Amino acid sequence: MMNERKPGIIRDIAPFNVRGLAIPYAEFVPKLYNLCKSLGFESGYIMPSRAFCSDENQGFPIILISKHFGTFPFDHGRVGGIIATDRHGPHAGHGEDSVIVQASHVGYDPATSVFGYCRRPKMHGDCISSSCGKISHVIQPYLDQYIFARQRIFLHRTDTGDHLITVKDSFIDFDTKPVTDGLVLRLHKVVKTTADNRIVPVATHCTSHTYEVSEDFRKRIDSTGYTWKGGVGEAINGHLCADLFFFRENLHETDDSVLLERNLIEFMPVIVTHKSPALKAAKINIQMEFARTVESIRRGTDYEGKNLLYVAGLNIDISAYQNYPETTYFVPWAAHVQLKDACPTEYIHPLEQEQLYTKLMQQSTINADQISLKDEIDRMLRAPRYDIYTPR
Repeated sequence: MMNERKPGIIRDIAPFNVRGLAIPYAEFVPKLYNLCKSLGFESGYIMPSRAFCSDENQGFPIILISKHFGTFPFDHGRVGGIIATDRHGPHAGHGEDSVIVQASHVGYDPATSVFGYCRRPKMHGDCISSSCGKISHVIQPYLDQYIFARQRIFLHRTDTGDHLITVKDSFIDFDTKPVTDGLVLRLHKVVKTTADNRIVPVATHCTSHTYEVSEDFRKRIDSTGYTWKGGVGEAINGHLCADLFFFRENLHETDDSVLLERNLIEFMPVIVTHKSPALKAAKINIQMEFARTVESIRRGTDYEGKNLLYVAGLNIDISAYQNYPETTYFVPWAAHVQLKDACPTEYIHPLEQEQLYTKLMQQSTINADQISLKDEIDRMLRAPRYDIYTPR
């Protein structure tokens, strides 16, 4: 009996909408607090936790969380908005009810409408840098490889009407010498195969091979209005789409950011071909982290018998523009709800993006329980000076 080929199982990412779903943090945090109250969380006993990057533009969201929840939030995060799941226990032990807000972040410059960058007001001049720097650092090596491949794969047409592609050898997974490190072209999606299912070049060069493209690929290129060039042709450029290649290599990162790279590597072709790679990477990381963290909560015991609301989303850092100060918006993605009493069936599954957004928008932006940070600091300044000593 012949062995049947196992069907390929594709892992995909869900649509992550931003337009129309972004909430200014000054509105999001009181709505989050009131959502907790509506779920039965006890005022004065809610312990928030945040998993943000350490960038300075994440500071105002943390201040707002402190103001509305009445305490500085627990730190649940690593670089890139990664959740430190080994901190569930300590967080759970710091309050009767627990809230986690997890967000990767991306900059947005309103002057250019470009994602991935923000202005640094504490630097001289008009300083613009990447935001989040860690996400940008992780994806840059792959982006460099993609840009290089776009320039070293060529489309051309012969005088006899054959449509060809010339590919640098380092991008080709030869049976005798597969690619071990770098971008791999999915050649079977691009070129013709023989009757016995082999891929045979029509010409061999010192550093590349030339193949006749398949009819499907030619039609795909033609449908874009592309005009094939004669001679050496021209670089494939933007026609090197995400489904035509993948990356095979050891991870670059050696510190905590390797967790971020692991989340992104599978989807790196989608990221590097996107108009805003940093934005796409942040969205994907949020989805991967949410699934991993919910699994860790459900399989663990740290939050047993407690009210817990875990909300994941995207922080958009908006640079100062004209006379308006810098600010941050939150785009909700999904939420896990766990109640210490009987949990309603509507929370058996996580709240999806539209559900979560609707629940948040139903809440008031008025929080009667919020504290005055100024008053709290004044109270500290008026407190007696304690005589602190070390016992013998």
